[in-house]
Amino acid sequence: MKKLFILMFVLGIASPIFAQLDSKQLVGNWKYSVVTDQGEMTGVFKFTENEGKLKGEIITAEGYNIPMSKIEIKEENNLYLEIQTDSDLIKVKVKVDGKNFKGTGSSYQGEAPITGEKQE
Repeated sequence: MKKLFILMFVLGIASPIFAQLDSKQLVGNWKYSVVTDQGEMTGVFKFTENEGKLKGEIITAEGYNIPMSKIEIKEENNLYLEIQTDSDLIKVKVKVDGKNFKGTGSSYQGEAPITGEKQE
């Protein structure tokens, strides 16, 4: 009985450490902010899931909707996104920590820090 209690205790502590980001945690709206040398850009990453497939789009502060062409959930709660516009391919790499994320976005113009949080 004592061994069972110890095993359950260890598993209870270890499970959050080994928890992996999944698509259900991403579904919803995530407000983002990118700081560039041209100023701050804001908007929303909107993630949906349909028949087990994760889809996403960016809704800019100006009201434009741009679909994400690639969404990959990587190890250690890292998320990789690609957004193809008419003139550029934007690559976003962020680490998701609960309801927040932090990382970088890159395009032909360079790299910029990006942060965000999930909206309720």
